[in-house]
Amino acid sequence: MDTFFLNIRDNSDWLYSVIFRYKWFYYDLWSFVHLWSGGIFFAVLSGYKVNKKWIKLLLILSLIAFIETSISIKSFNLFQTQRSLGIFNDIATGMIGGYLMYWFLKWKYTKKRSKWLALFIASLTVSFLWVGYYGYKYSIAFFNSPYINWWALTAWSVSGMIMIFVFDYIKSKKNYFWGIALTWLIYIVLLFTVEYIAYHLISLREVTEGTTALVFDVIHGSTIMHIYYTTAPLYFMWLYVFLKFLFKKSTEESKDTVSKVDNKQIEHLG
Repeated sequence: MDTFFLNIRDNSDWLYSVIFRYKWFYYDLWSFVHLWSGGIFFAVLSGYKVNKKWIKLLLILSLIAFIETSISIKSFNLFQTQRSLGIFNDIATGMIGGYLMYWFLKWKYTKKRSKWLALFIASLTVSFLWVGYYGYKYSIAFFNSPYINWWALTAWSVSGMIMIFVFDYIKSKKNYFWGIALTWLIYIVLLFTVEYIAYHLISLREVTEGTTALVFDVIHGSTIMHIYYTTAPLYFMWLYVFLKFLFKKSTEESKDTVSKVDNKQIEHLG
């Protein structure tokens, strides 16, 4: 059991980086996870027409917060009272995420804008998880920052948006296979070009975990970096497809609900 908690600690300790604190009140990187969870779970509950969505969302977020708090106390030996108080903040943050999603689904332009929200959330989610997990640190101080590396997060987020946009465009003109294949091919060509320029011409080098090159003296890093860099488009595209489907389904359910309410009001007036 201790090994289990140690593995969790080693892979999630970056999420406990506190970015704001006032007495017992604080926000850490986990707060973004709870905000994301609230929005996505509300979309799931809406899409599958679950009754009493807000109560069930509260229960789900409470369960997630309790599990996260229990792990943090066990793994990091955090002061139990202090961390337990944070559970209410985590739940509140998740509910805010659900509330934001609720208003997005009610927005009259939701159907037209849902794919852009899926693109935005997918690119930020994958980038946030990867950059935070890997803990980028560059040889040039300007590109480094506390908590989570701003340059790597920005670069991967923008790259993810471009990859998703290209994939969606090619898919609409061809099919899923060509959308994935051509997007990956374009990405690989640009990746090697950018990495060569950064490493050999600008001397901007990632120095976190080793300097082994993948091939052609570019993409210097650990094995996990090599794996991620060569497969990154798949994660962005998969999450985008899932979120696009989810938001479309949630939007249809939301419109149906509004339509039923309007019909009942008309019947009542009649």
